Amino acid sequence: MGDWGQTSSSELEKVLCLTLDQFLPYSQNLKKQKVRVLPAKEAPRVYYSELTKAEYIIELSARDRFWCQYVFQFAHEVGHLICGFKTQTHANLWFEESLCEAASLFALQQVSKQWKLSPPYPVWKNYFSEFFNYRRERMINSSIPENFQLDSWLQQNRNTLTRSPDLRKQNLWVAIKILPLLENSPLAAWSACEWLNSRNTQDLTFESYLSNWYDACPKQNQKNFVLEVCNLFSIEI
Repeated sequence: MGDWGQTSSSELEKVLCLTLDQFLPYSQNLKKQKVRVLPAKEAPRVYYSELTKAEYIIELSARDRFWCQYVFQFAHEVGHLICGFKTQTHANLWFEESLCEAASLFALQQVSKQWKLSPPYPVWKNYFSEFFNYRRERMINSSIPENFQLDSWLQQNRNTLTRSPDLRKQNLWVAIKILPLLENSPLAAWSACEWLNSRNTQDLTFESYLSNWYDACPKQNQKNFVLEVCNLFSIEI
């Protein structure tokens, strides 16, 4: 797995497997994927291995025993795998990036709960609260505007978003608004996300992108989740 600083590969593997376990019950895509994790030279990312043609590579910039950072970064990249990400950039990639930010927040809380009950090592048990604190601090310090509304924000920032999908501050704002939907119904939500990019993603308005997503979802509970997302943006499909 590479050089991760002051931690062993076995320790890191336990933390990453625990993170992955928070999504596996809700995603058929993940159950089919082979994933290898490597240290990143720059920012975290996920990509398909052109060398082996049989696995995805996730690179993480976290090091040593900063478990919260590992969980946060790994969950974000796992979110891309769930969404069936495509390598080409498209106008609505900002929304997928926001879902992946939400995946990080989702994982931090779920890992905190499971770590308390069953830590990777018994002597690590008291660390469980750090994941919750890390999530809370990220949300508190997000600088999300008071009375933030996704519909008006989208209309004001649509052109910027299509050009710059990874505006992390704004991605986090969207994630915070979507997070309750994911946590209220994780099976419907994450299984719906598997269909996000299953159809054409190029040259679509955000409204058409959501409409395609709705049509692609095979189950009614998944469609209901997409409708809830549409309601957040005051979009009718």
